[in-house]
Amino acid sequence: MTVSSVRPKSEDLWMTQLKKFLLPAAFLFPAGFFLAAFIAVPMIQAILLGFQRWNGIEPATWVGLRNYENLLQDKVFWQSMGNVVYYTVATTVFQTTIPLLIANILNSGLRGSTAFRFLYFLPVIISLTITGLLWRMIYEPNFGVLNEILRSLGLRDWTQLWLADRNLVIPCIIAVSIWQSLGFFMMIFFAAMQGIPQDLYESASIDGANVWHRFRFITIPMLRSTMTVVIVLNTIGGIRAFDQIWVMTTGGPNHASETLGTYLYRTAFGALGSSNPHLGYATAIAIVILVFSLIFSIIQIRVGQVNEVEL
Repeated sequence: MTVSSVRPKSEDLWMTQLKKFLLPAAFLFPAGFFLAAFIAVPMIQAILLGFQRWNGIEPATWVGLRNYENLLQDKVFWQSMGNVVYYTVATTVFQTTIPLLIANILNSGLRGSTAFRFLYFLPVIISLTITGLLWRMIYEPNFGVLNEILRSLGLRDWTQLWLADRNLVIPCIIAVSIWQSLGFFMMIFFAAMQGIPQDLYESASIDGANVWHRFRFITIPMLRSTMTVVIVLNTIGGIRAFDQIWVMTTGGPNHASETLGTYLYRTAFGALGSSNPHLGYATAIAIVILVFSLIFSIIQIRVGQVNEVEL
């Protein structure tokens, strides 16, 4: 066989491979372009901005790691970090266990479960801002519904300055978060339970397993991957919490409910005792939020994969 007879075949093979590549690339290019233009490039610019000092008006100046060094000495930042840990752990625990239990009850064939699913899901369609405004009025100490109910029941001593008390403000916000997100995570668990074979429950019942045993040894193991997703969503939501907290308390009283999100907003828009925004310092806080979200998400996904393999 001569070289001239081999070359056309190799060129045809190369052209065939090129056509196979060009067709998917043509479909992926628009999405890839917008991802690069509106996500990748701004993210790189944000990372670079974290190493600069910029007030949004004057030219930015390079300060290296000074923004991150200042974070290590910032008491408000560490208080915000502690509040985020408290809020994230509490919401992750309650917003995983309570929706799981309610979904299991509704999946057991409870009469009227469709109506209950609708009622539980109803708060989800309300925006976080409206939810915050609603509950701020409920918690209002003088004319709020909560204190009015306590007074009408003769429990005047139980009335509190709910959002003005340093010890109560975060638990009050956690309660609102649970109420607002309960239906969303409940529906995730309920949908996953629909995929569990009923033969497993029937076999367990024949073997004498009660309701708790079926839930403990069948439902929970079969929902390991779903629980991982819910925990990851709760963790990310807790780390980047902002909307409800800002509307309800703006991080007060005296930073008692300050989170990384509210502190970032306060820093970026010049609410730190001066009228000049600190966009470089705020970007450093944003990078910290991103890093923590990635780290905890990866850890939880890895743990969930290990448990699923062991199952």
